[in-house]
Amino acid sequence: MGNQNLPTGNYKPTVRARRWARFMLNYIGEKLRGLDFSMVYVGDLQRNVEHYHGYSMTDEKEMRRILGTVPLEPAKTGFIDLGCGKGMCLKCAAQMGYKKVAGLELDQDLLKIGRRNMEKLGLDAQVIYGNAMEYGDYDDYDLFYFFNPFGPPVFEKVIGFMLESQQRRNRDIWAVYNHPVSGYLFEEAGFTAKLESFDNTRGFNVKYYLLPKRKTP
Repeated sequence: MGNQNLPTGNYKPTVRARRWARFMLNYIGEKLRGLDFSMVYVGDLQRNVEHYHGYSMTDEKEMRRILGTVPLEPAKTGFIDLGCGKGMCLKCAAQMGYKKVAGLELDQDLLKIGRRNMEKLGLDAQVIYGNAMEYGDYDDYDLFYFFNPFGPPVFEKVIGFMLESQQRRNRDIWAVYNHPVSGYLFEEAGFTAKLESFDNTRGFNVKYYLLPKRKTP
């Protein structure tokens, strides 16, 4: 079933101390502005539903670097974050000028926080309530982001929906996967790992998979 070696994070004391300091600065700054992105969250859904993971934010500076790595023009690109949580990645994509920005979230508490954050910032970014096992309305999106939001069975369904979407609207599809535990599933489905970077704030690899536009006669 492909290479299932799991990437490991960097948990050295110096890395943890740096992450904690960054978290405190972000958290205080957010509270002063009436926002909530940074606080880690694990609710009933993540504790009780198999294959769904808890919320942990991608650092804003790191996310902007990740978006800048993908060889796409924001003004011509639809962006969606699967398991968007409180919406930090949506904030970055919207502020960087992506044509359409959305996130999918199943947890009701995170959904409310994410929507409130987007409204507070006045950003044109949609936080959609939906189950990744069932939601497949992806035709408007070219760039998909995942921060290890769920396990292999859910990823298999999501990748299937992405393939179906390309059949309906033929285009290059990029999947950026932070902490790519199930990355082998993309390669088995026909995606190619084109790029790789390192998330210095988390200590995880980030892989950039491309499903190229289908050749037509």
